This record gives sequence, structure tokens and C-alpha cells, in this order.
Amino acid sequence: MATSNNRKKKDVKIEFTISPVLQQVEKKLSEAQNFQLEVIAKTNFNSFNGKAIAAWLRENHRMWRAVLLPLDFISLRDMDDGNWHADTLYIYPENGYGFKLEEIMKEQFHADETQWIGRESAMRMLGTSKIPDTSYVLLSAWWD
Repeated sequence: MATSNNRKKKDVKIEFTISPVLQQVEKKLSEAQNFQLEVIAKTNFNSFNGKAIAAWLRENHRMWRAVLLPLDFISLRDMDDGNWHADTLYIYPENGYGFKLEEIMKEQFHADETQWIGRESAMRMLGTSKIPDTSYVLLSAWWD
């Protein structure tokens, strides 16, 4: 019996199965996006705390595809004095993160108003027709 037990032990192959761990691929920020985050970080007015918002966006960049803080033409008048007139942050969220981003902009960063830009308008603004059929495509957060 000892011989058959030894044979059985030698014939048994031990296999380890390691189940794949789903990991989110770390996204790298493009040079253009880094530049825009620097602009956001240097913009402060009323309750818009650009430094805090930019830091949070950098930390949580898995939640969004792109962010933009465009300026208006009043900036041309006052840029020489160091003023950057921008009051609306646009966020192109990653799938599944839109409403969480909206909540954070309202509650943590005190946006006075948030609004969703739907598929048709977003396609015109982004110059593409490759947007899934959804009502919630781009988030705008506005500070007074």
C-alpha cells in the first residue's frame, strides 16, 4: 500500500489557478490636458477654488475623459492685468461617473449650477457623430 500511495503522490500534478484581477488601466494625462489643469489651478474667483478643483481632477482622472475651462472675450481686455475670466467648467465624463462628478461639483466645490449637455448638442460641440445615444454626455458646472 505504501508503494501505491507514493506513486499517487508523484503522479498528482499540483496546479495553481490565479484568477485574473481586473485592474483599471492607469490613464496618462496628455500635455494639452495638463496645460488645461494648470489653467484651472490658477483660476480663482468667488467660490471657484481652481487649485482644489484641479488637484481633485488630477487625483480622479479615471472618472473623466477631458476637462476644459474656456474663457470669454472679456479675458482679452483684462488678461494683461492677470485676470482670467472663466466661470464654466466642462467635463467629459467616463462612462458611469457622470452623476458622481455632478454631485462632487455641487457639494464639494459649490458649483452654483450644473447642467447636462445631451447627445445632439454634444456631437455639434465636439464635432463628432460617435457619441452613444444618451442624454447625459457633457457636464457643465457654473460658478457665479
